[in-house]
Amino acid sequence: MSLKKASAATTTNKTNGGSSKKKKTAAAAPPKQTNNTGLSIFVAVIAFFALGVLSPPSLHAVRHVATIQELDVSSSSLEVDDDVKEAQSSESLASLSTNNNKLRLPPHTPCTSANLANYIHDTPVPGLHIVCIDSLLNDDNIESNPTLRFAFFQNAIKPKLYQRKKLTASEATNNSGGSDDVGSIDWNQVKQLMVKELKLTPEGPRQQPWAVFTPLGERIVGENDDVIISNEQQSSSFSWKNDRRSKNTIKSNAQIVQELASSGMVLVFQGGNWRWPGVREGFQRTVELLPRLDFTNENTDSTASVAAATNKRNITIETLSMTPLVVSIKGFLTDPECDHIASKAEPNMKYSGVSLKDVDKGKAASNWRTSQSAFLHSNNDPILTAIDHRTASLTRLPKVHQEILQVLRYGTSEKYDAHHDYFDPKDYKSDPNTLNLIENGKKNRFATVFWYLTTVKEGGETIFPRYRNKPLPRGYAYSDCNHGLKVKPQKGKVIIFYSLDARGQMDPLSLHGACPVIGEDAVKWAANKWIWSGPMGFTADD
Repeated sequence: MSLKKASAATTTNKTNGGSSKKKKTAAAAPPKQTNNTGLSIFVAVIAFFALGVLSPPSLHAVRHVATIQELDVSSSSLEVDDDVKEAQSSESLASLSTNNNKLRLPPHTPCTSANLANYIHDTPVPGLHIVCIDSLLNDDNIESNPTLRFAFFQNAIKPKLYQRKKLTASEATNNSGGSDDVGSIDWNQVKQLMVKELKLTPEGPRQQPWAVFTPLGERIVGENDDVIISNEQQSSSFSWKNDRRSKNTIKSNAQIVQELASSGMVLVFQGGNWRWPGVREGFQRTVELLPRLDFTNENTDSTASVAAATNKRNITIETLSMTPLVVSIKGFLTDPECDHIASKAEPNMKYSGVSLKDVDKGKAASNWRTSQSAFLHSNNDPILTAIDHRTASLTRLPKVHQEILQVLRYGTSEKYDAHHDYFDPKDYKSDPNTLNLIENGKKNRFATVFWYLTTVKEGGETIFPRYRNKPLPRGYAYSDCNHGLKVKPQKGKVIIFYSLDARGQMDPLSLHGACPVIGEDAVKWAANKWIWSGPMGFTADD
C-alpha cells in the first residue's frame, strides 16, 4: 500500500527553583610537603579529582521539572569550580575574540543543573549529545597555554561516571604567532575528541554530516565545513545569527573554537539537523522566533496578520510524545492568517494524490486518501512569506529546506490512512525520479510542520498509531483510529513530528494518519510544510 503524499531565540524556561550559584573561589595553594603518609594520600586523592578525571561538573544535579524551565543565557555568567578559575566576567569573555577581529559570539549558557534540565532526557536519544565546554584561564599557573575542558553527555542522558577531557593549545602554535586565547586550539583536535567520546559516524552515502549547535538551535559548525586559517580571510558577514546551516560553510579555526567556548553548552546531532529536544512528555519551553519580519511596506488584504507578524513572537513548545517525537505549539498562527490560507487555496482545491510505491502502481489514491488539497506558493504574498520565515525560525532550518505549502480540506468522513512522510529507497527502486530526489537516501523529508486552520468538534484528529513505541495490533488496518496518540485540531495550533531521528535515520514510529471528520457539514482545514534534511530549492532562501 502506498502511503506517501505527493511532493510539491531566545529560549526562556521557568524552573521551580532556578539555578543556584556556586561561591567563586580561587584555586587552592599547593600543599606543603609532609612526612605524614595519611596526609600524602589525602592530597593525592584531591589532586586526582582536581585533574578532572572523575569529578563531575558543578551541573551534575539534574532536576526533573514538569513545566516550563528557565534557560539562563548570559554573556558573562559562568559557574565556577573550586579547582580552576574560569572566564567569569565580561572582560574575560571578550578576550575570546582575536586581537585583530572582534567576533560576534553566541550567548553563554553555563552548564548549571537548571540549564541541563532543559536537555537531559529520561531515556537515551541515540544521535543527540550534550557537551559542556569550559575555557580555562592561563594565569596563576593553572594552565600554561589556552585550554578547553569538556564534559560529555552521550545520547543526552546523565552518565554514571563523569570524565572530563582537556585540550590545550600547543607551544608551537603560540610561539609561531598564534593567538594567546582558546582560538589557537586546533578545531581538528576538538573534532577528533568529539568523534571519539560521542562515537560519531562520518558522512556517508546515506548519512548527512553531523553538526554542533548552541542550546538555542543556532548552528556553529558541521563535520565537513571548510575551515580557513584566520578571520581576516573570512567575510565579516558571518556571525552566529546568520544562517550557516548549509554544508561546507566557510569559517576560521579561531571563530569555530571561540564560538564553542562562548556557548559553554552545545548540542551535537549525528543527523546534522536541529530537533527540539523532547526531554519528556509534558515538557515545555518558551522560544522567541527570529528573524523579526517587517511588512509595513507591503500590500496585503489582512492588516491584522501583518501587524502580528511584525511583533516579537514568543511561543511555547510542548512535548506530546517522545517516540515518535511530536511537539505542539499553540497560537503559532493567528486567526486571520488561518483564514487567509484557506480562502486563498479554496479555488484550487482538488482531490489529493499520493506518490505510489512500487507495489502500488496502478492503484487509485482514494484507496487511502479522500481529502482535497492544493499547493500555495509564497511569491508576492507577504503573509505566506512571513509564515515561511516563522516556520524556518521554529524548526531552526533555512527556508530553502522547505517544500511548497500544502493546504488540505477534509469533509465529513474524509480521512488519510496511516503512512510515513519519508521516502524509503527500497520502496522506490523502479522510480528513478524519486530516487534522484532523495539522492538514493542521502536526503529525505526530515520533519513535518502541520498547521490546523480550523477547530473541529469531533473527529479529524492526527493519529500516531505507534505512540510510545508500541507495535501495531495484530490485523491492524491503516484506517484504524482507535490506537495511538490523537491530536485534536485547534485553530492556530501547529505540531511538528520528525520523520528522521536524531541520527538522521528513518523513524518507523513516525507513522501517522488523519482520522475521519465526524458530523454533518463538518469541515477540517489544515496545511503542512515538509522540511527536508538538506537544501532542496523548492522555496528560495531569501
